[in-house]
Amino acid sequence: MKNRYRPVNHFSGNIFLFFLLILMVHTLVFSQEAKRVFFQDADKALQQAKMINAKIYSPKQFAKAQEYYNKADKGYSQGKNLETIRKQIKLATVYFLKAVETSKIVKTELSECIAARNDALAADAPVFKKDKWDEAEHEFNNAVKAIEDGNIEKGRKSGKKAMDLYKKVELESIKAHYLDEAKKLLEFADKKDVKKRAPESIKKAKDYIIRAEDLLAHNRYDTDQARQLAQEAKYEAEHAIYISDTIKKMEQQNKTVESVILDAEAQIQLISDALDMKARFLKGFGEPVAKIISQIEQLQKDNENLTQQLEDTKEQVKSLDSQVIQMKSKLGELKSKEATLSKIMEKQKAAKDQFNKVKALFAEDEAKVQRVGTNVTIRLYGLTFKVGASVIEPKYFGLLGKVKKAIAVYPGCKIKIEGHTDSWGNDAHNLKLSTERANAVKQYLISSSEIEESRITSIGYGESKPIATNETKQGRKKNRRIDIIIIPSE
Repeated sequence: MKNRYRPVNHFSGNIFLFFLLILMVHTLVFSQEAKRVFFQDADKALQQAKMINAKIYSPKQFAKAQEYYNKADKGYSQGKNLETIRKQIKLATVYFLKAVETSKIVKTELSECIAARNDALAADAPVFKKDKWDEAEHEFNNAVKAIEDGNIEKGRKSGKKAMDLYKKVELESIKAHYLDEAKKLLEFADKKDVKKRAPESIKKAKDYIIRAEDLLAHNRYDTDQARQLAQEAKYEAEHAIYISDTIKKMEQQNKTVESVILDAEAQIQLISDALDMKARFLKGFGEPVAKIISQIEQLQKDNENLTQQLEDTKEQVKSLDSQVIQMKSKLGELKSKEATLSKIMEKQKAAKDQFNKVKALFAEDEAKVQRVGTNVTIRLYGLTFKVGASVIEPKYFGLLGKVKKAIAVYPGCKIKIEGHTDSWGNDAHNLKLSTERANAVKQYLISSSEIEESRITSIGYGESKPIATNETKQGRKKNRRIDIIIIPSE
């Protein structure tokens, strides 16, 4: 009996599945491409609306456009009537484009209000003053809706109200950001009646807050100085609380004035012990404190010298390493390399002699001379300018004469003059002022010597390159400086 069943052709089945898969992928790709073409005008209009922020500047029209777009998208996915979907897409496109045009009008008519809104956002107004921010937003939305409805005049009026509210909430947010903590401490101090035992510190804290508020009211965008004043206010408030608590504790313990003085002397003696000194208080705290400061200054000088020596050693090691590598690769030229090395050492000695010669020109209160690599920096602490001015006063001509002598130590060198300021004041003003001061020094050196103008450049960095903290008066004084950088010729 013949077998009526044919063997299963698995290969043919696989071929069929393969082609079926390709057909499905092709259909899917075709469907996605068809949708892209179908929605392309609406998608383009939607992107334009998003770019101009139409959701904020034309909310009603944008919402209507988005509604039609979502209906079309959902209908297309469900395979509904294409003619209906086409109408929805067309309406979505029209309303997106209307939202774009309305947004342009709003941005023109409410430009100052929008700028104030952005400033308030930058000050974190929604975080610090949410209620007042919401009030300003409500008025802004009224202005936008009025313009959307074609009532430009009403929109302008509401926009003016919103702008005033935004400016107010921005200033309050800045104050809250910097001053709230200090004010809370003062409220706490008032509850504890701290003023009774520490009136001077409380007064200082309050004065700092008043100054900070005044600064912010007149220039809310220069927050550096206001922030530092706020920090000082916070410190003085905390200090007052500490003083009050300490005095209260002393009163409870019936401490004598003598014991208080002895406690204070003991703290200073601890510092003296760390410096291997013996403090004596025969005339109060002045003498031992002066000795401590003198010792610290000496340690700082020693540290600077060691840092300079380390920098010199690094240069020598770098040069020697380079020579060692070359010597290893060319042992046959040992004598030649030895001579080269000797020249390098001589060159380094000459550079060190030049540096020491320049350093000897200046007193400690006139300038700090440093060497970084082969360059020499003269940091002119002794040259100062009147507030906001860039004119060099005649009393500093002698100091600049020493600068000319320093430059002469390096024949053919290039000179770069850098102007720097502290962080107080407007950033742009500081940059301009530092540039003008650096240029004033440049022009003086050119006009009063034979230095070619092509060898000297000047640049102002404003507050961007501090060398000390801007939180203290002494630090800010260090940051207000002119640096003369001598770049020796090869």
